[in-house]
Parts: sequence; structure tokens; C-alpha cells
Amino acid sequence: MKIIPLIKAIGFLAFAILMMAYHDQYDELIYDYNLPEKLLHTVYRVVVAFCVVECIRLVIIFGYKPQGGAKRDNFTTGIGHLAKVFYGLLMVILILSLFSISVKEAATSLSLIAAAVVLMTKDYISNLINGMYLTFTKVINIGDNVELGDNKGKILDITLTNVHLLNDDDDIIYIPNNKVFSNEIINYTRRQLKKSSVEFEINVLYTPSTEDLEKMLINSLEEYASLIQPYTFNLKIKSIKSEFIAYKFQFVLNDPLNKENDKKIKRHIVRFITTKITELRDKHSVQ
Repeated sequence: MKIIPLIKAIGFLAFAILMMAYHDQYDELIYDYNLPEKLLHTVYRVVVAFCVVECIRLVIIFGYKPQGGAKRDNFTTGIGHLAKVFYGLLMVILILSLFSISVKEAATSLSLIAAAVVLMTKDYISNLINGMYLTFTKVINIGDNVELGDNKGKILDITLTNVHLLNDDDDIIYIPNNKVFSNEIINYTRRQLKKSSVEFEINVLYTPSTEDLEKMLINSLEEYASLIQPYTFNLKIKSIKSEFIAYKFQFVLNDPLNKENDKKIKRHIVRFITTKITELRDKHSVQ
């Protein structure tokens, strides 16, 4: 329910206010029982900071409405990432406090160790930064159909380390954010005209003319005519090699978001092409 984040936010805010209101009593408890003052003061600050940040995060989630009626999008995911980074910093501060080390002391006396840690974890840190960039710039969104390098499919999630991609075989591929950031990205969802396409190759020895091949493909799709927009068929030559010609056959569905119809038609095209290539090869062998 949409109201749940607001209820949680009020709970965290109330707890933070309650802790601040009883700050003096908290100090008296520490002194009366001779408890570790530095550690418990750090715990107090960490808990209050956690409650305030969590309250802000939940209020943003409550007030923000993702586009298209989705439960979450890049913005809410990015806010969650920021909160996780902040909570990680709070945990580091708490651990340092256990050893009676202040943040200032750690920054000065442990600078060489910190530099070594940064060098060892630079790829992970770079992944984190690129993950934050991807979520807030909206180059790609959760739910988009994209092509990332050699992988093509639907984005399920963008985490601090990976992009989760569901390909046409229903396999989930985890792609590091660094790789996504450094590769070319084709976002099919952003196109105004969402074309479906099938790529294939035919040996140059028995490939028919492009016009004849296009007519064969169009005629093979007569039973799916009600699902495809007329006059949207297009057969392109992608590349010509010494042994084969690479083609791309494109069309536009009446309902481009209907993945079942898209898969069904593509499956039919692949079977037709496989059968036709076998016939052409056999015919060439006889000759």
C-alpha cells in the first residue's frame, strides 16, 4: 500500500525526536553506570542519523510517483543507493568507535592504509559511482529494452554494482556497471517507433536477391498479418563478408509492447529462414 512508507517515516521520525528529547537522561544513564561514553555517544548519533535519513527516504518514496504507474524506477532506486552508501558510512563510524578511533584520527593516522584500501577496491568504487550515474541520469531505465554490448534484453534492476538484464531466452545476465558505462547502449524503448527485428546470415554461394528474400519473408507472415502494421516490413543488408551476407529483417507490431506476439512471430521467422537456407543449400549442392 502507498501509505505504508509514510507510516514508517512517521515512526522513524518519532523515534528520532524521542531520542533527542531524552538526550540528557541518556547521558545520565551513561555516567551513573560508568558505561563507555565515547562509544555510546557515537551509537546515539548513528541511530538518530539513521532514523532521520530513513524518514527522508520514505517520505520521498511516498511523495514521488514513478512514470507509467510502476512501483519503482531509476529515481527511487537511486535514492535507495544513496541511503545504502550513507548507512555504510555510519557503520564504518560505529566500527571505528568500537576501537576508540575518531573519524579525524582515522583520516590522518590511517591515510596510507586508506590509500591502499582504495587502490584494492578501486574497481568496486568505480562500479558504485557508475551505478549512481546510471540511476540518476536515466540513460537507461528499469523496464527498458536495450542492447548493451553483445547482450540484448529488458532491464530488471540497476544495483550499485550490476545491471540485471533479462534476455530473449529468459536468462538473467548480470553486467558490471563499469562495462555498461564504457560500452555503447542502444535503448529500443526510447524509440518513437518500436521496431521488432530478426538478424540472420546466408552463405554468399546461394543467397537470393534481397527483393526476393524480402518477399519470401513477408509472404511467410500472412497468418500474422492482423498483428503487424502493414507496409512496415524492411529487409536490410547489415554487412557483406567473403563467406556470408548478414541481414536484418524489421517490422512493427500493432502492439509493440506485447512480448508474447513478438516472440511468436520472431520464432516463426527463424524457423522459416532455417528451412529456406536448408532448401537453398540443398538446391546449390545438386547443381
